[in-house]
Amino acid sequence: MIKLYYKEGDKMESDEAVKTPIEEVEGGWIHQLVVYAARNPWDFCWYLLLCLSPMFFISAVLSWKLAKALEAQEKDKNRKDKKKANISKVKRGKAN
Repeated sequence: MIKLYYKEGDKMESDEAVKTPIEEVEGGWIHQLVVYAARNPWDFCWYLLLCLSPMFFISAVLSWKLAKALEAQEKDKNRKDKKKANISKVKRGKAN
C-alpha cells in the first residue's frame, strides 16, 4: 500500500517512494504510455509533436487546397452572374 504522506520517522523503501497509484495496476500499451509520459514528460511531448507534425502539414496543405477551390468556385459564380446580367441587358435592349 502506498502512503500519501510520510512522517519524519517513517522509513521509505526505494520502490515505495517512486511508485504511484497508476503504476500499481498492470495494463496494456496504454498503461505503459501513460507511465512513460508521467516519468518523461518532455520526451513524451517531443515524440508526440514529432509524430503529429506530418498530420499538421497534411492538414495545412488540404486547407490551402480547399481555400483555393472555394476562391475558384466564387470567381466562377461571379463570372456566370455577370454573364447572366449582360444577357438580360441585351434581351431588354432588343425588346425595346
